[in-house]
Parts: sequence; C-alpha cells; structure tokens
Amino acid sequence: MEPVGGGRAEGVTVRPVKPVKPVKNVRSVLVEQAAQLLGVSRRTVYYLIRDGQLLTFRTRCGSRRVFIESVERLLRDKEKQT
Repeated sequence: MEPVGGGRAEGVTVRPVKPVKPVKNVRSVLVEQAAQLLGVSRRTVYYLIRDGQLLTFRTRCGSRRVFIESVERLLRDKEKQT
C-alpha cells in the first residue's frame, strides 16, 4: 500500500512525554499510539500525516496505521534540533 500524506507542517512542536522504548517486530501503530509515542494529540498526528512528516497506510477495513519508521525518524529529527 502507498503512504499517504504530503507537504510540510508549520509550527508543530513534537515533544515526547517520556523516553520511547524501541518497538521490535512492529511495522506500524495506530494513530493513538503514534500520538502517545510522540507526546502529542491525535489531531497533531493527523496534521503531521497531512503534511507528510508521518507516513501511513489504510487497512482493508479502512483504519489508518502509521509506519513506526516514520515515527522514529521524526523523533530522531526533533532530538537533533534540540
């Protein structure tokens, strides 16, 4: 399935609320789980998806899942900036 999203988020600050443990053997997470990992609201996750900072796919039943690699990449990028 193809990733969904494009563009750039403006003024979005991502701050983890606690250290994030590496996720093993998991390729994707729910939007709510991505929000918890990033320390942001679900709405912010949807903005990040819309702006192309998080990559997602839709399951057969229509739910949206976030690729864990894109969550980890965003966390690494934000960590480098601080």
